[in-house]
Amino acid sequence: MSEPIAAAPAASNITHAEPSNDSAPVAAAVTAATTVAAPGPKRTKKVKKLTKKDIDEVLMHDIVDLRGHNQWDWDPKTPPPFQNFEELEVTIGSLAQSGEGLALLPDRGDGWVVVVPFVVPGERVKARVYRHNWGYSHADLVEVIQSAQNRLSGSDILCKYFGTCAGCQLQHISYPDQMKFKRQVVENAFKNYASKYFAILPPVDPVSESPIQSQYRTKITPHFEAQNPKHQSAGIVQPVNIGFLQAGKRRILDIEECPIATPIVNEGMKVMREQVKANIASYKKGATMLLRESNPIVPGTEDNNPPSTTKICVTDHKESITEWVGKFRFDYPAGSFFQNNNAILPSLIGYVKQQLHLPLTSSSSTSAPAPSEATSTSTTLNHEINYLVDAYCGSGLFGITCHEGFKKVLGVEISAASISCATNNLVLNKLSTETTAFHLDDADKIFAHIDFPSNETALIIDPPRKGCSGEFLDQMVAFLPARVVYVSCNVQTQARDLEGLLDRCRAKGLPGYKVEAIRGFDLFPQTRHVEGVMTLTRL
Repeated sequence: MSEPIAAAPAASNITHAEPSNDSAPVAAAVTAATTVAAPGPKRTKKVKKLTKKDIDEVLMHDIVDLRGHNQWDWDPKTPPPFQNFEELEVTIGSLAQSGEGLALLPDRGDGWVVVVPFVVPGERVKARVYRHNWGYSHADLVEVIQSAQNRLSGSDILCKYFGTCAGCQLQHISYPDQMKFKRQVVENAFKNYASKYFAILPPVDPVSESPIQSQYRTKITPHFEAQNPKHQSAGIVQPVNIGFLQAGKRRILDIEECPIATPIVNEGMKVMREQVKANIASYKKGATMLLRESNPIVPGTEDNNPPSTTKICVTDHKESITEWVGKFRFDYPAGSFFQNNNAILPSLIGYVKQQLHLPLTSSSSTSAPAPSEATSTSTTLNHEINYLVDAYCGSGLFGITCHEGFKKVLGVEISAASISCATNNLVLNKLSTETTAFHLDDADKIFAHIDFPSNETALIIDPPRKGCSGEFLDQMVAFLPARVVYVSCNVQTQARDLEGLLDRCRAKGLPGYKVEAIRGFDLFPQTRHVEGVMTLTRL
């Protein structure tokens, strides 16, 4: 996963004794049948010749589903069926996995599709085309002409910037409908990227909801651009925009407050904005800032059980963050990776622990507890599985929180800094380094150092967005752990890796694995993102 670059002078850390629980959400300006982006003057632009390299593969699966076939009579040597910046009235047929709406135009380009953000299926909208691809075009939403009954509007929308800011895609959709959408995203990923085995997979379980749907993000990374030196020399006053990218554009939208960020992070943003504006003339180029919540122990309460903590906003990517997940403490550099929705972590980890300890003879009908059960702190330990391997272990989140019930736990990570953090977190949580250890190595070489019996070993995989390499899957097939729990921030690569794993098992004449359960977790409410958790048992 990509990490922000912390640049420019760091703002002073902001302290807050207690987070506010009653901060009112900012009313949204976007309403049904209301202009979202000003039309502006009519423009034309030379259209480039399109090739298949212009295809977004994940989006194309959704487009093919909408069209009902993948046959194209359109000649790529001819221009797309629209002019750039042409305005169209279209009806939204479905939502793509990106959260954008898809509108099919049968009479244009043999079933051309227009991709429009911030819409609901069934709506009639006006859209302005701005970019073309092979068989589809991207467009800005100009106006909702006929809104869907389930569209949220007015004060029901969290953010006044929604519809202009690119950060959130789903604020106009109710939370239950967001969960239905994300469940479909997970299902489509396995249908499209593990198609050989889709018919034998268990039904995708309902997505586990986040306990809170706003004020949950513990980290944000606003951007700003440097001033134009020629304008500075001429004394021309220039706006200082500090925030996030505008939807469909490469310009920064000025953001004063982000309703999905925690209160202390928003307080830090206010201070950071003032400091950047005061020093904007000193910046030769733009930068990405870092704002991250930390929960350090109040001095003098270290021996309390539990100790008292306070909240601060950290802006220096090298400074240490303290985060609490249930009873466990994790310290890590502010610029490193750690999950950004602390509220859902107990539920996610509780579910992973339950899946690790399922009986090896379990069936999919008993392998997927309901979301309320997944949050339970109690787990029935499975004494058939005595060893745990945590691949891509980072600062030790899963290896430490899931260590109970195993004789030995080994985490593997390519980053020396992460291994140092994970080892330090073992000490902070008073765990034995004799039974739990973290090893520096490439994940592709993980099984070379493991002497655990495979039929007693469980494996947790939590890779970056690109998923597992072929070398990793080859070694996994050679080792064949008895249980696998695969956590992923990219359900498409997760599904691809499942097909790759089962293909390798089949090629070697091995029985392979049974998929016990597939479930999404909503780590990022109001956005298109969904975390996938898949449980496998060796046959």
